[in-house]
Amino acid sequence: MLVGLAGGAGLFLAWMAANTLFLIFAGLLFAALLDACTRGLAKVLPIGRGWNLAIVCLGFAVAIVGVLFWSGYSISLQIDQLIQALNRGLGFLEGKLADLGFALPATSGHSASFGELFRFLFPDPNQFLGSAQSAFSRTLGGIGDAAVVVLIGVFVAADPTTYRERVLEYFSLDRRRSLSLLLDELSKSLRRWLIGQVAAMLILALLTWIALLALGVPSSLLLGIQTGLLEFIPYLGSVIAAIPILLIALPLGTFTVVVALGLYAIFHMLVGAVVLPLIQKQTLDLPPAIAVASLTLFGALFGLLGVVVATPLVIMIRQAVLHFRQRH
Repeated sequence: MLVGLAGGAGLFLAWMAANTLFLIFAGLLFAALLDACTRGLAKVLPIGRGWNLAIVCLGFAVAIVGVLFWSGYSISLQIDQLIQALNRGLGFLEGKLADLGFALPATSGHSASFGELFRFLFPDPNQFLGSAQSAFSRTLGGIGDAAVVVLIGVFVAADPTTYRERVLEYFSLDRRRSLSLLLDELSKSLRRWLIGQVAAMLILALLTWIALLALGVPSSLLLGIQTGLLEFIPYLGSVIAAIPILLIALPLGTFTVVVALGLYAIFHMLVGAVVLPLIQKQTLDLPPAIAVASLTLFGALFGLLGVVVATPLVIMIRQAVLHFRQRH
């Protein structure tokens, strides 16, 4: 009776603190990424883990600052071109729909723009985006969450053995060996999954940018970046990333649309069939239906953060279940 009540209370507290727990898990993901980079650098520079980790952290910091400051103006121009291209794409799409007897809403006797379509879909901007004050609060909250993730990642990556021993201390001696093996398996799988995801993101971003640039599609750089970033969300991310490419390529003609989307699909298939299996060869891959279902469920229950951590979390849960089933 008491065990059941304690278990129910624990589940209730976990549910109430789900976002915080996901934030901690995101920090552990970042720690796994830092650990993987540090281990790789140690093979080239055998100068001690602390120094290698410092070099990795400095590299991440320089890369982020470089993107923000050196590419900020270029990205802002790309965003402006992207909005203009979306307007042209929507206008072209409206004309095609009008020929078929359909019409998108227009407010001033001219073709519906991207902004007008957005206002039609979301007639109350305050309800969709919130007030300026709440948006500012959300921004500060996002910065605070990012700081928590970074701090957890750096601290855990700096001394993973200590945190590992602290976890094992809560269990009896006869169970520590099994749990130690499980932690080894989970950390190894998590590192491989992260390395594969980062490699896929970089490769897809580069290939998409080059292909769209060669086809003359506007805002190819921004489209490549958003393709790479959305690849972190398996399956759903690739579908979402294809929508702007379709809209921007529409005014360029059917041939450009077909080639752009065809290359986009080929790039994803090559990365999914070649790159990821080579890097994640010891990771327990999820069947596509389970991955999509977990993304949908976690997104509906916990929002964007749930979507981000859904796949690695489900992979780890599945591997933990298989681990205990094989040993009991």
